[in-house]
Amino acid sequence: MEKKENFTQSVKNELSSYPYSKEQMKFILSGFLRNGATFSLGKNATLHLRTEIAKTAKLLFTALKECFNLAPKLVYEQLTRFKKGIRYQVLVSSERLYQVMEELEALKDGIERLPLKEGLKKKNFPFLLIGLFLSSGSVNNPSTGKTSYFLEMAFNHRNDALAVRKKLLSYKEEKTMNFKLIQRREKYVLYLKRSDQISVFLSLVGATDAMFAFENARILKETINITNRLSICDSANYGKTIETARKDIEGLKELLEVKSLELFDEKTREVIRVRMEHQDFNYREIAEFLTKEGRKISKSGVVHIISSLREEIAELRRRKGKEGR
Repeated sequence: MEKKENFTQSVKNELSSYPYSKEQMKFILSGFLRNGATFSLGKNATLHLRTEIAKTAKLLFTALKECFNLAPKLVYEQLTRFKKGIRYQVLVSSERLYQVMEELEALKDGIERLPLKEGLKKKNFPFLLIGLFLSSGSVNNPSTGKTSYFLEMAFNHRNDALAVRKKLLSYKEEKTMNFKLIQRREKYVLYLKRSDQISVFLSLVGATDAMFAFENARILKETINITNRLSICDSANYGKTIETARKDIEGLKELLEVKSLELFDEKTREVIRVRMEHQDFNYREIAEFLTKEGRKISKSGVVHIISSLREEIAELRRRKGKEGR
């Protein structure tokens, strides 16, 4: 049976499927290798890029080949034990990698880590984010039963996380993304928990199909939740109606034992009749029922009559209490 693609995989597949210019692919590559690569020193330095998404591996392969005229190799391994599936590796070995790593704002001379600069510029930043998300990002499926939402990216270096967070926080108004930063073991994680801000992020990196799918699923789930809450409220209100009717009917039975129904005026007699016959009616429904029968009365009119009857019942019970002493 084919394994169903999860939401994170669908986002990464979408981001890896678009055509990018060489300049855009450079920044995607820059973002990816900061958290998803291993660089080995030597005369012919070696770069290993790992991913479990086939389209992402193809994108990285293309970027290395077309942007830097390198000769990467694509291999894969079958994952076993707890993680099932395939992991792809893009491997490249070349003395020119030192120059490439410096151009990608990663390493100088293969040792000194370089701070982000060009990647933080407005035109380049979305593509840097794509690379970062492809390497270490995840987002939960809003269609699941869980009520919480999250999107996160894990960084190997705190300075990278801080620089990216500062840039993300600079977006204002309808593009606001209030990313938080936490340390999780040896990683520095930027995360969002608000569904509307997750949609903004997906839109920023160009995952429009995923953004619409996320929004549709979120709206559907929230609509179901609202419906369920209204149903619970309706059930609670119905329970109150039944309990109120029970108390009214008990009192009316006591009252009618000592006072004949004919002694009440016509409207009061009709309200008593409907109250006794329809225990599931609230006061609005009693008024509507009588109005349909041609005896026009408002809800407030029903409430006034019931209140007057309750006063008579209370007085009757007080007299009974005195006589019993």
